Amino acid sequence: MKKILAVIAACVLAACSTYGKPVTQAQLDRIKQGVTTKDDLLGSFGKPLVTARNSDGTQVMSWGYAKVGFAGSSYTNQALSVVLDASGKVVSFTTTDTANP
Repeated sequence: MKKILAVIAACVLAACSTYGKPVTQAQLDRIKQGVTTKDDLLGSFGKPLVTARNSDGTQVMSWGYAKVGFAGSSYTNQALSVVLDASGKVVSFTTTDTANP
């Protein structure tokens, strides 16, 4: 009986999935153009999912969060992309939130 319950619990947990950490408004409020540095961002958000370099010398760092409910019944996605100048300071940032509760 315990084995059956363990298998059922594992299946239920596998049906729900989360990746990354959600970005809070408080974290976004701390991002300041021309002030916040790459090291500040790494300290707040951890390693980015994607890092790209543009031909003009700017760098784009992107983080993501995804949560899928039981059997795909709901989902929440967040994305944060930050553009850094050649000196490693924030030029701008963009956030995206998508949800289907």
